[in-house]
Amino acid sequence: MRFSPAGDPGTPDARSATRYLVWLAGRHPVIFGAGLALGVIWMLAQALVPAVLGRAVEAGLAQRDPDALVRWGLVLLGLGLVQAVAGILRHRCAVHNWLGAAYRTVQVTVDATNRLGAALPRRVAAGEVVSIGTADIEHIGGAIDITARGAGSVVAIVTVAVILLSASQPLGLVVVFGVPLLMALVALLIRPLHRQQAAYRDSTGRLTARAADIVSGLRVLRGVGGEPVLSERYRQRSQALRADGLRVARVESLLQAAQILLPGVFVVLVTWLGARFALRGEISAGELVSFYGYTAFLVSPLRNLTEAADKLTRGHVAARRVVRLLRLAPEFTDPATPVAVPAGPGELADVRSGLVLRPGRLTALAAATPQDATEIADRLGRYA
Repeated sequence: MRFSPAGDPGTPDARSATRYLVWLAGRHPVIFGAGLALGVIWMLAQALVPAVLGRAVEAGLAQRDPDALVRWGLVLLGLGLVQAVAGILRHRCAVHNWLGAAYRTVQVTVDATNRLGAALPRRVAAGEVVSIGTADIEHIGGAIDITARGAGSVVAIVTVAVILLSASQPLGLVVVFGVPLLMALVALLIRPLHRQQAAYRDSTGRLTARAADIVSGLRVLRGVGGEPVLSERYRQRSQALRADGLRVARVESLLQAAQILLPGVFVVLVTWLGARFALRGEISAGELVSFYGYTAFLVSPLRNLTEAADKLTRGHVAARRVVRLLRLAPEFTDPATPVAVPAGPGELADVRSGLVLRPGRLTALAAATPQDATEIADRLGRYA
């Protein structure tokens, strides 16, 4: 698989952040669809391993049947090979989707800035544009990347729930109702994380813009002795940004802890229930092994889902910034029926002042005040 992002990025869907992310995913439908399919196959192969282990214990060890043990061992080997191959290919597709989304965001952002032209500094802060190219593209790529693992995790959890319901209805119901409950608890952290990430992103853009302003006006600041004042203001903004970052980190730490604690509690609960059912003779030893394998396996898809919620939230925040830039319209637009371009060199004229610059001739412009000459040059260059 070779990644070649060069070329026309297409017309982005800037109606909303969600539509923009969907547009990015649809730019490479084959690779994106292959990533989803391989993610499902990869997780299903893992989900079926506990069932095969249970059958091997039940048919091969409990009944002392070496042929059955070899047969189920070969099935387990096949699942391992499928999981390995699907995992490698899924990761390659995920990297391709990450790079494609990030690079295409850079392309459409550069196109938007070129279209705005001289109006860009008046419409968008410099820090906003810099943040898009440094942080937002990473979050947008991560949102597209996580879809393969997220889709596979959903299918795997549904498969495990069906298998458990067919073997033991109480354990199956624990999975059916427990997983949505865990996701609801995680969702309680997503909303404040979304809000804190948006505030941190705004603070980063403002601080970057202030740094650019200070650098561009450093000579003037030194001339009037304003360096200490600007330095103190920058220090205050920097400390405010640090406080915003700490608030984001606080929510993220809670989310990371929830990714480990909640699935761990779920595993302990299902294993305890399975052990009690086995002691009462309601399930066999092989089914107990399968149930323990399922609960241990469910830690992975549950963590994938919480990670997907985190990355999709980050990607949505970043896409909202990109969409805001893409929606800006330039101050000057070409007419619906432009004048035909002459075959050879043409004259450059300023209607307001009556100045006409003829091709092949060096022209010097002298004005009573330098400001008049500057305004004419701005109009000729479409800066005003």
